[in-house]
Parts: sequence; structure tokens; C-alpha cells
Amino acid sequence: MRKKWDKIDFIMVFAIIFFLMVGTLSVLNAQNKIVGKGFTIESDEQFTTIVFEDGSKDKLYQNSENGGIELYYVPMGELVLNTKEYQQFIKDVKKASKRSEVEIKRDKYTVNSYTWSDDSIYFLNNKTFAVGEIFLDDIKKIN
Repeated sequence: MRKKWDKIDFIMVFAIIFFLMVGTLSVLNAQNKIVGKGFTIESDEQFTTIVFEDGSKDKLYQNSENGGIELYYVPMGELVLNTKEYQQFIKDVKKASKRSEVEIKRDKYTVNSYTWSDDSIYFLNNKTFAVGEIFLDDIKKIN
């Protein structure tokens, strides 16, 4: 026996599809991701996490089967900031990018600009002492 679709069936199917779409869009909009050369910035409603190549530790290489050398391990650092700290971090990075030599110290991080590096600025996680680098081309990506 074949059951015909009632009006309530169509309403229920529409409601389920609608709520699935709303839920998916809210999850996608809740996280912002910025990818730069050597770093990734992910933001949610409360915190921003900056994952970066740690310049204070050595990369590990190994011999490949064809006789060459390949990159085996890249040490990564992490800096977690709340919304207010992240906004200050952006201001500090932009300020350091406009000067030839500056050091800006905050509780969680330190931003440095050096005269010998004209294409990037550096930052330090004050807790783990991991060093990250942001190229001037990537500064436009972070808002």
C-alpha cells in the first residue's frame, strides 16, 4: 500500500532541510581562517589561535629513497589570544611593519621589527618562547 504525502510531510521535510542549512552556515561562519606563509590564524567567537612555524627550533630532514633529502618535521608554535588581545596584536604588527626597528612587549607576546629584515616582522610567544614570522605581504590578510 502506497502512502501519499500529506501537507504536513512536506512541511516537516522542508523544516528539516532548513534547520540543517542554518546549522551548517552558523558553524561555517563561526570560524574564520587566515592562511599565510608559515602561519595560520583561526578565530571563533571567544579566542583566536595563531599556529606558526617555530623559528627557534630546527627543522628535521631525512634522506629519501632516491638519494635526496626531504623535509621530515617542521616544529610549530601556537599563540592563543582572546578577542581584545588579538585586536591589540593586529595593531602591534601593523605598527611594527611601519618601523625599521621596534620591540613591543605584551603579557602573552612580543612583536619585533629589525633593520636587517625588510620583508617581515617577528613575534615571540612569551610563555613557550616560540618565534613566529609574518611577511609584510601577509599583513594585509589579517584584519
